[in-house]
Amino acid sequence: MQSGLPCPACIIDDLRGALLDAVPDEDLRRSILREALRDLGVAFDYGRIPSVYITHVHRLLKARAGLAMPFRELRERCNDAGLQLAPRIKARADATADDLARFRLLAGWAIAGNHLDFRTVGTGYDLAPERIEAALQGVLSEGLARDDTAAILELVRRGPRVVYLADNVGEIALDALLIAELQRYGCPVTIAVKGGPITSDAISADAQAVGLDRLAPVITAGPDTLGIPIDGEMSPELRQALGQAELIIAKGQANYYALSELAPRLSAHAVSLLRTKCALAAEGLGLSAPRANAAALLR
Repeated sequence: MQSGLPCPACIIDDLRGALLDAVPDEDLRRSILREALRDLGVAFDYGRIPSVYITHVHRLLKARAGLAMPFRELRERCNDAGLQLAPRIKARADATADDLARFRLLAGWAIAGNHLDFRTVGTGYDLAPERIEAALQGVLSEGLARDDTAAILELVRRGPRVVYLADNVGEIALDALLIAELQRYGCPVTIAVKGGPITSDAISADAQAVGLDRLAPVITAGPDTLGIPIDGEMSPELRQALGQAELIIAKGQANYYALSELAPRLSAHAVSLLRTKCALAAEGLGLSAPRANAAALLR
């Protein structure tokens, strides 16, 4: 999905929120924001995906503020919240006999977990697990505005080689349940996380924290990028994995930006599981509401 007219304002607003959370010095906040505005004014190109520019402004924040790992405490708390919630969801899945209903339940919770994002929600990770579960249940109860789970399950039944493109901390604990379900159908799964910390995206340390590395091989997609990089920053490991994959499952909107552009070049089927956060992404998936849940088979 290429950038559109709303993107520059959204990118700057995302940076503004991060500055308020991560940078206490007001003068430094203003200086970073001014530099980001100047950079976007020179470099912004509607022919590129939005995550290129979101990545740039957050790298600018890290460099100027001297933050090797922004939001460290929030990231850890979010993973803890996901780990506490996962057994409750697994119990529901284990009590569901129908294969499609079980698959839709696990996919739905993986999508609802996309709401466990301190950048956009601020759910509050000191909440008791049952209260977090209730908050995500509200997202889940909206249903899937685009529901291709039956077609996705038919592909999964064939046991294809899967590359699972992870998104945020916290939700990866719920992704683990869906990944285990893929393996139940005989799918060999490779999980891709980010090579460096940026906003709320999961890295190798997060994969280890929630046990993903004990479930399937974990590779890095590239450096600290929002979503997977589709240019020269993509890691050789991910490039090889995508070339060998028969099914690619991407979590979150930034990964959707990239996968929607990559899918026509790949032989694999491509799936996006996400809660949309803007009208542009929703429209690309054929949805009318800017915030909606989607399990979309892209090709």
